This record gives sequence, C-alpha cells and structure tokens, in this order.
Amino acid sequence: MSAYRPITTEIAAPTSSGAATTVSGADIVRVTDTSGNHHVLTLLNANDETIGTMTLAKGEVFLLKKREDDKVFASDSNVRLTRVTYPR
Repeated sequence: MSAYRPITTEIAAPTSSGAATTVSGADIVRVTDTSGNHHVLTLLNANDETIGTMTLAKGEVFLLKKREDDKVFASDSNVRLTRVTYPR
C-alpha cells in the first residue's frame, strides 16, 4: 500500500470552470467522492482549456497527477480535493 500525507486542508471541489482550482499548486491531488452518486471531474490547463474528464464512482478515492498550474473542478461539491505528497 502506498503512503502519502496531506499538505493542505481538504476542500469541496468547485463546480464550474470559472471557479476551478489548482488545489494550492498541487501536482498530486487526493480526490474523494463523499456522496452516493457518480460525479465528473474535469482537468483544465492554465489557459482554461479542457485536458480531460473522468467519472468518479460512488465513494471512489484516487490520486490525480497534474501540472502545478492545471486546475480541477467537479460536477458536485461532494467531491473533495486535497494536496498530498508523492506516494511512497
């Protein structure tokens, strides 16, 4: 099992591209779906262009690797984001 630690306070994901966040300039983000529904996570580059999207399964937790200036938002604020260290 990989070990990592949080280095920022967990936040609710913004729900629009205009409010998208870099998660404090994170390059690794722990993404958690705290609801009982599926939600879409969107990754934007520094120019607010969509890099890609993915659907989070109910209760899914994963680590997202991104560039420090890439931004993320989700279709629901029940998705939580926190900057974490590299897994070891």
